[in-house]
Amino acid sequence: MPVRDALATSQKLFAQVLRWYPPGFRQAYGDQITQVFRDCSREALESAGTRGLISLWLSTLPDLFKTALQEHFRQIGETMTNLMSNPKSRILIATLLCLPMATLSLLDGLGLGLSLPASAAPLPMLMLLAGLALFGAPVGKSLLFGLLAVLPFVGMELVNRRDYGEDFPYVLFGGMWFMATLLSAILIPIARDLRGGKVFDTNLAALAVRGVLLVVIGIGFFSLLADQMPCFLGVRHCD
Repeated sequence: MPVRDALATSQKLFAQVLRWYPPGFRQAYGDQITQVFRDCSREALESAGTRGLISLWLSTLPDLFKTALQEHFRQIGETMTNLMSNPKSRILIATLLCLPMATLSLLDGLGLGLSLPASAAPLPMLMLLAGLALFGAPVGKSLLFGLLAVLPFVGMELVNRRDYGEDFPYVLFGGMWFMATLLSAILIPIARDLRGGKVFDTNLAALAVRGVLLVVIGIGFFSLLADQMPCFLGVRHCD
C-alpha cells in the first residue's frame, strides 16, 4: 500500500477511535491529538513502512482506550458534583432514591405487598439509606443508634428463649437493625434542626419526604416489634 494511502486510512480509523472520547474533550483537544498522531504515523511509515504503522497502532490503542474511559468517568464525576452542589437537584435525587422503598412499604401497608427476588430485596433499602444520606443523615451515627435500639431485644431473645433449642433469628434482627437505622437517619437531622432552630428553614419538599418516610417506616418497625414481642418475652410457639 502506498504511504499516502496508508496514512489516509490510518487517519480515518483514528477519527473513529477519537469518538470514544466525550464530545467536550474532542472539541477541546481533538485537533491537537489528531495532528500528533498524524505526525507519528508519518514517521512510523517512513522509518518502517506498514509494519511500523501497525506497531504504532498496537502501542497506542490501549492508551487511547484507557484515557477515553478516564475522561468519561471524570465527566460523570463533574456532572454528579454539579448536581450535588445544587440543592434542588440534590433533593430530587434523594427523593427518587427514597421512592422505591416508600412505595413498597405503602403497598405492604395496604395489603398489596410485592414480593421481590431475594437477590433484589436489599436494593430498595440501600437506595433509601443513600437517599437519606443525601438529605443530610449521618450514616455512621444512624447505624450505631439503630444497633443500640435493637440490642435490648437481642438480649431478651437470648435470655428468654435459651432453653427452646431454636436457631437465632439473624434475619429478623438484621431487618430490625436496618429499620431502626433508617428511623435514626430520619430523626437525627430533624432533631439537629430543632435544636438549632432551623426546622422551618429546611426545604419543605425534603421535610415532607422525611415525614412520610418516618410514618411509613415507623409503622412497619413498631408493627414488627409488636408482632415479635411475645417471642422476645419467651412465649413458646409464638410465631
